Amino acid sequence: MNLENIKNLIEPVLKEENLTLYSLKTKREMGMAILEILVDGDDLNSDLLSSVNQKINDLIDSELPDDYYLEVSSPGAERDIRSLEEAKKFVGKYIFFRTNKLEHEGTLEKIEEETLYVKVNLKGRFKIFEVNYSDIIKLRLAIKF
Repeated sequence: MNLENIKNLIEPVLKEENLTLYSLKTKREMGMAILEILVDGDDLNSDLLSSVNQKINDLIDSELPDDYYLEVSSPGAERDIRSLEEAKKFVGKYIFFRTNKLEHEGTLEKIEEETLYVKVNLKGRFKIFEVNYSDIIKLRLAIKF
């Protein structure tokens, strides 16, 4: 199975549905071989994911070995933010970040060059942390409780 061929086959379907490819990989879970396709976009819901799953399945059926299962889903509400460019899409969103010295959740207020400005609630007092992107060990969206 060639993942690059599969990517080329599915991109028109994703574009048609206003979705982007978040990741494409193979994995094993509970002894099953799975082709995992994570898609991202506005207004993701189970009906849309089901429809996209069927369209992709029809397209790649001949590319997918018999012992593989297809899984199409979203990266989730607490998805990793994998690059500075991707982080720019989430200005105004609630995030989690970890460096060697800090670990907090807060609102990503802005990004200037390679510095993230994160507004954190410290027991009722708000503080803006300036975090250099290169110092970040972990960065993801977070759910605010």
